[in-house]
Amino acid sequence: MFDMTGASNAISQNTQSIGAYSENMRNQFTPGYKCESVQFNDVMNSTLNGAKKKSTNILFTQGEIFKTQTPTNLAINGQGFFMLNDGFKDHYTRDGRFTFQDGQLKSSDGKVVQGFPVDSQGNISGEAGPINLSLDPNTNLYGGKYTNYSFDETGKLYGESTQTDPVTGQSSTSKTPIAQVAMASFANASSLKRTGTTSFEASENSGKAVVGVAGQGALGGVCPGSLELSNVDFAQQGFAMVMTKQTYEANMAAFRAMDKLTQTALGLVR
Repeated sequence: MFDMTGASNAISQNTQSIGAYSENMRNQFTPGYKCESVQFNDVMNSTLNGAKKKSTNILFTQGEIFKTQTPTNLAINGQGFFMLNDGFKDHYTRDGRFTFQDGQLKSSDGKVVQGFPVDSQGNISGEAGPINLSLDPNTNLYGGKYTNYSFDETGKLYGESTQTDPVTGQSSTSKTPIAQVAMASFANASSLKRTGTTSFEASENSGKAVVGVAGQGALGGVCPGSLELSNVDFAQQGFAMVMTKQTYEANMAAFRAMDKLTQTALGLVR
């Protein structure tokens, strides 16, 4: 009699779209957050009126780079992702809010940042794994011998040793390469699966991770002491939400009208 199934499906789709817009707007100030869009495509040969298949796409456009001066904050300028590991599987992120925790470089949610060990010349000398640098509480030295540390634009971590001439009072700093942050790229990054607010994992459609370092292939550069801000366009997301809410209200009104007419028709039959 009436296409109530189609109207119900439309209401469900509107609700899910509004949820995506709300989540995007909620994270407009979250470093490394990437805007998400929900799309609904017709299901071929479906027997259900208005049935559609949901697909989620992540928009990986570049966010603004913001200087923080915190040495372990890292941002990617260009393509690619930082690699994280939770002890069971790899995750990928653009959120570079890293800190040294228990002697390892970790993300804000405790995942271990992956990197390559390097030799004294800065050349990669092993497989990707944790980036280790602990602070000795007795000597107040990093790794037992460095007075400080720093990252460069290739994501390379250096231990710094500063010495002061007792006669002239002049100081000189030498740098020793320790490790290099690993980065990954995907053939179809928009199909990555979200595992957290700013972390992702590979999916069948994204393809497998191609692992390298900053500046290698299509991978972008690293901005040390910086963070990449969210790529959410608040005004655009707000406008889209208002329009979707209006569509939701129209669909809900149509559904209620059809339900009322159906109840009336059933009453006449009785």
